[in-house]
Amino acid sequence: MGVKEALEARAFEIASKEYPAMDKDYSLAEVLSVIDRYKTDRAILTEEGKARGIMTLRDVIFKLGTMRTKQAYIGGIHASSFMSEPLVSIGIEASLREALEYMVKGDFTSVPVLRNGEPVALLQRWDLARLVSDLPEAADARVSDHMRSFLVSVNLQTRIFHVRQLLNEYSISVVPVLDEGRFIGVVGIDEIANVFIAYYEAARGEPKRITPLKYVVVADAVKLRPPIVDPEASIAEAAAKMLEKRYRAAIVVDGDMPVGFISGVELARFLLEGGLKP
Repeated sequence: MGVKEALEARAFEIASKEYPAMDKDYSLAEVLSVIDRYKTDRAILTEEGKARGIMTLRDVIFKLGTMRTKQAYIGGIHASSFMSEPLVSIGIEASLREALEYMVKGDFTSVPVLRNGEPVALLQRWDLARLVSDLPEAADARVSDHMRSFLVSVNLQTRIFHVRQLLNEYSISVVPVLDEGRFIGVVGIDEIANVFIAYYEAARGEPKRITPLKYVVVADAVKLRPPIVDPEASIAEAAAKMLEKRYRAAIVVDGDMPVGFISGVELARFLLEGGLKP
């Protein structure tokens, strides 16, 4: 199957049939536990069996730490407090092209597939990575032609709150970490979420008992071995490495320096462009 055939196929056929879907009144802690079990970063939240919204780790890190939640215990907060709505979704007969157009337009990396309002699949970055890794057009497409360039980096002493601000400002999900000018790893939504979740579990509603989050730095969260590809590598290889390490992006490194990344949005754009050089 090539890109053209994939775009016309039903998104349902490509989407994950096993994914987190839980009632919106479950606690944040319960939903996070299920998300971790599925090795993903999001869950569809439902009400009386109907899809109501979606909760992602990005939602969690940008809402935890606010005045309203800073003294909360995540076992006592409803997941619905972190839910994004209205839900952008597609029907079971929708094509992959239609799903990708939603993803690129909204700059997000998943689309629920619904039948009569009930979730039946979730198209995620992993599904796109699996598809792209096997496409003949992707084997001939260079990463450098489809990557998104890094415009910012951080060091080991950068505070996690500042990283969160950069992720929001640049609409990205990961940034490279440099130590005295040397690339050593990355920090992004997953790493920040792990720090935040551990903090709130330890604090259990009494954050004054432990070191404030505002003092946590990148050194406490850096991912040292992210998936890495060369700029001349194929986008198929980048997708395969994302899958292999189950990480949200493949980091493009030229020599010893990080220059960009390939994430779910870049894979979606590649597919919509028909696998051609942009």
